Amino acid sequence: MADAKPAEDKKKAEKKLLDQDDEAFCGYCSVHILDQDGIAGRTLGSSVKAPVSIVSAPGADTVVFEAGFNPGDPLFYLELRNEEQFYLWGQWWMDGPKQSETNAFCSLVPLKTQDCHKQLESTPGEFKAQLHCPYLRNSTSRLMDATFQTQEKKFKTKLCKATFSMPRDAWMEYKAYRVRLWKSGKIWQGMAKGDDDEEKKEEGGKKDD
Repeated sequence: MADAKPAEDKKKAEKKLLDQDDEAFCGYCSVHILDQDGIAGRTLGSSVKAPVSIVSAPGADTVVFEAGFNPGDPLFYLELRNEEQFYLWGQWWMDGPKQSETNAFCSLVPLKTQDCHKQLESTPGEFKAQLHCPYLRNSTSRLMDATFQTQEKKFKTKLCKATFSMPRDAWMEYKAYRVRLWKSGKIWQGMAKGDDDEEKKEEGGKKDD
């Protein structure tokens, strides 16, 4: 029974981390204007960040994520510049306000801002893009559709909403990857602890000599 308890606790932790029904989901995204060298701008209107919510029904076949940006904010906004040298790019992550390789789950495939404006000519206030989740198997053939909405404020085209859809099987595949990553970290921690204990034993043996 003593051996069964740690295994049972581990299964509970894995289930909690998987979060089948997304009850603990807290997401964030940041969207940036990059130049032709992939360098982010540091001027007003070059980047924006916001929380991300799941707006689809629990258990729906398609998981829909949504983030809103205030186009009326005079300081923290993103201007979609209609100039050849600029690209739109962004990242989506979960578990906290700071992005890292362990909590990121997708990124925007860079899109020329001029191409965004060409779409806006056909569909005013809205353009499409694609997101990539590199943690999925055959990820480059499983890009996700994203929709961005804009508003015109003082002769500037500002981003006001980002929405994208992810098939539930892909979302669960990504979350299963997170569980494997967590388990891998636990294994390495155990190995490091074992090495430390072995070193202490050796040091203790030398002192006794």
